[in-house]
Amino acid sequence: MTDHVQNPAAILKQFWGHKSFLPLQKEAIDCVLKNEDSLLVLPTGGGKSACYQVPALALDSLALVISPLIALMKDQVDGLCLNGVPAACINSSMTVSEKRQVTEKLKTGELKLLYISPEKLAQERSLNFLKTLPVRFIAVDEAHCISQWGHDFRPDYRQLGNLREYFPEISVHAYTATATGEVQKDIAAQLNLKKTRFLIGSFDRPNLTYRVFRKSSRHFAQIMEVLERHSEQSGIIYCQSRREVDETANRLADSGLAVWPYHAGMVDHQRKRNQEEFINHESGIMVATIAFGMGVDKSNIRFVIHSGLPKALENYQQESGRAGRDGLPAECLLFHNNNDLQRWQRNLNDAENQAGSEGTQRSLNAMSNYAQGINCRHRTLVNYFGQELEKDNCAHCDICLEELPEIDDPLTTGQKIISSILRQGENFGLLYSAQVLKGSNDRRIKANNHNQLSTWGILKEQRSEQIKEWLNQLISQDFLVREGEYQILKVTIDGRALLRGEKKPRLLKAKAEHSSSSTVTSETILTPAELELFADLRSLRRELAEARKVPPYVIFSDASLYDMARHRPANLDFFRLIKGVGEMKLQDFGEIFTNRIKTYCEQYDLGINLQTEPTSSPQKPRPGPGHLSESELKAFACFGEGLSIEATAAKMERAHSTTSGYLNTYIRHLKITDPSPWVSVENTNKIETVMAELGPAPLKPIFIKLEEKISYDEIRVVFECLKNRDSE
Repeated sequence: MTDHVQNPAAILKQFWGHKSFLPLQKEAIDCVLKNEDSLLVLPTGGGKSACYQVPALALDSLALVISPLIALMKDQVDGLCLNGVPAACINSSMTVSEKRQVTEKLKTGELKLLYISPEKLAQERSLNFLKTLPVRFIAVDEAHCISQWGHDFRPDYRQLGNLREYFPEISVHAYTATATGEVQKDIAAQLNLKKTRFLIGSFDRPNLTYRVFRKSSRHFAQIMEVLERHSEQSGIIYCQSRREVDETANRLADSGLAVWPYHAGMVDHQRKRNQEEFINHESGIMVATIAFGMGVDKSNIRFVIHSGLPKALENYQQESGRAGRDGLPAECLLFHNNNDLQRWQRNLNDAENQAGSEGTQRSLNAMSNYAQGINCRHRTLVNYFGQELEKDNCAHCDICLEELPEIDDPLTTGQKIISSILRQGENFGLLYSAQVLKGSNDRRIKANNHNQLSTWGILKEQRSEQIKEWLNQLISQDFLVREGEYQILKVTIDGRALLRGEKKPRLLKAKAEHSSSSTVTSETILTPAELELFADLRSLRRELAEARKVPPYVIFSDASLYDMARHRPANLDFFRLIKGVGEMKLQDFGEIFTNRIKTYCEQYDLGINLQTEPTSSPQKPRPGPGHLSESELKAFACFGEGLSIEATAAKMERAHSTTSGYLNTYIRHLKITDPSPWVSVENTNKIETVMAELGPAPLKPIFIKLEEKISYDEIRVVFECLKNRDSE
């Protein structure tokens, strides 16, 4: 092993094109260079990988990286090779010949990073071979998997504690995005780390906007409202069961969206293919159980939807954190109802004697308080992990954006609720209590004579969902508590103080069922002309990725393309200054991208080689207020010229289904009520007749009722026009 250490900052710039380190990266790299064991906790997108990749080059030696999934290894190695870093992996998907090639490179010292799975390390033959190599340090990625207290406990990781026996002189480093203080200690113990240096970064992800909604009877419509905001973007929908995954994916596919299902009940090759399709496409939706996500390095996921309540706040932080890895704005939405919480509570009660059940209960309670609470979502998350949020107002969650305003007289409303629960004898759950407050004539309520209580119907003017929200908000503020297997509501000491007027609750109005007016606040603003350049650069990136058989974000992230669209580098000297451009990418892609940028800027008379943020730029008029993607802007111009779906698709080089989606957005955006430019009067009459007959229904039954003779495109157009007509 050489004692010469190269400059880490210079390596970061040369290979990754970054001018400075992110928080804690330098400290983590120093631990590796000093041969000191460490545990690093950084949020997703915080730059953990660089903390072991940079020192592998600085030490000019071999680093062993233990990674849990093949997909993660492949993406990391592909990205490293494009950056000019000699790296490889060994896993079960490789042929004997491919493994032999990697082995030869290891023997000759060509490689600086070797990715390997914990299962492979369990083989004594593998360990004995690795002992013959000049391994300088070991990095354990996704280290929370080793902890019995973690949400992803994985027995395969247990044997990693034995690595000390084989490599007693080198340092071991653990990396994770999710770990409470308890989990951090357990990771260090399980890996046998010595004199561990704990480096704990901020758990806050300020580029993510968090929103929580109560799941309604029209839940699929709620999901569609979100997807309409994120047209032509990439996202994940997490479902609670395999059945829900299949049903949701099928309905989205019937709506013409690019969608892939993923769950453990699928055969391996189908699951693998769907994951690769999602990773390799610029847009599209992955509908999945929690079996999906770890090992997915896709940086341009713009939204993550949870269709139900996760079982732990650690799960939610990890899964929602897969959005916005590139640092650009993204949205995280959670839909939930009381059934979700009751299901997880039943599961926990059934497993109450298992190790770690106490910690699991705390995690579930924290998840419930996050979903039902009235405090800033960002603050709730970071507080759970033992940190504080510096800002009083995060400006990136539904609470701080005041999407749920406070009611006028929370004290009186709170007193009515507490009084009702006491008069019921504190012997019933949330749903029953809400029914009493609403004034329900349910059989159980009459049998208990609770329709005779003075508090029966005391909130009859309120919606049932609103009453449930207030009950949950009182629970989250410790005025009420759930107890026992049946989650009976009890009044706390603070609740009795509230009843006496000594404490005042904070009660918020429930959200409207739909959320189409909600937007993601973006600090990254491009003019329409720049958005079109960004779209053009994405097309170029896609072509290069397909040629090299790698995901598009491995070529350049969306953040790099945004930087190019803003600064418009037209020569290599300026291109070198773009975020994410290292020497290898400058050499491989510099001429290609600068030529494309020059051509575009000449066509639209835009300035080039801008060293600072552009203050103004020629703008094309938007076809109305609102937030539109660059592709939507192009499509709107085509439809405004009278082009059909087919003609627009051909002009934009987009799929027919994608262009059909643009047309529906166009109709909604401009509130068009007349479908005649796209659908004949005869077909319009037939569609409207069937819609009136079937009432609210998915498109497929309408399509079948029309004997499959009228296309989905035409049905959607009429449907959107009718919606606009009804809202006038």
